[in-house]
Amino acid sequence: MTDFRTSIEETYGMRIREIRRVKDVFRIRTPQGTYCLKGYDVQAEDVFYIARVFACLNDRRFTRSPKVYPTTAHSPIMVHQGSVYMLTNWVHGRQPDFGTTTDLRKGLRALARFHTAAEGFPAGEAPASRIRYFDLEKDVSDYKNLLGYYENTGHLVPPCEEVIHWLREPAVLAAITAEQQASAFIHGDYNYPNLIKDKRGKLHLIDFENSSLHVRMKDLSHILHRNFTWNASGMLRAVEYYQRHRQLSAPDLSLLHALLSAPYPVVRSIKIGGIQSAARVIPSPARFMQYRKELGALLATS
Repeated sequence: MTDFRTSIEETYGMRIREIRRVKDVFRIRTPQGTYCLKGYDVQAEDVFYIARVFACLNDRRFTRSPKVYPTTAHSPIMVHQGSVYMLTNWVHGRQPDFGTTTDLRKGLRALARFHTAAEGFPAGEAPASRIRYFDLEKDVSDYKNLLGYYENTGHLVPPCEEVIHWLREPAVLAAITAEQQASAFIHGDYNYPNLIKDKRGKLHLIDFENSSLHVRMKDLSHILHRNFTWNASGMLRAVEYYQRHRQLSAPDLSLLHALLSAPYPVVRSIKIGGIQSAARVIPSPARFMQYRKELGALLATS
């Protein structure tokens, strides 16, 4: 730790009073303030991309994302013993509780405001691996293959095939193309573990490792799947609330409908804990059919 501490002090020209590991980051206290040093298990070009995302948000006056502190050599990253790090501000607070309506609404409002700012990423400054606008069909094909491997998820394979068909519909392709033309980008894992609620009750976004140039409905579908699993009426209310702060086009709603129609919660649970872990979120054929029927109301609003 001594060599690491010395390296940080020399790289950033600071004097450290205390350095402490907190989960997957280091909290660094200095006479000037408190900072967050995060290590990344990706290539340096990916970390440069994340830093550029933060700069883009800052340029668009979005104040709830990390602020990068450059090294004395004016680099947004630090390399120590082959590992890449980035220094940002430390947000004092705690995770919001999406089990409460108040915090969940704050999360939807913060997401809408983030999405308003999350466009105009400079052309040519993203690694090819971070450009994913047209990866959705492959994602759902992967869902289909995984779900087809298990007997008790076989009934979820045909819906995946239907979603793949919907992703080829003109309205959905128009939404994806519009996102590409806007140079839109996403957080990539937007939910309460990656948000901090400060003392004033404001939410701040952290952990952008999964950020990419992608369709913003990917973020919205993720938070809806996570917090309203198979609850279409709850999802519709949440979409209505999101639209109070950022209006969606008819093609956006068609794309969102396709994403929400995929059995993503089951796939996510299998990937995290295996098929036994996923048992609690596998809907019966009748339950899933009812969910899909209720979700159709989303298109009626477009």
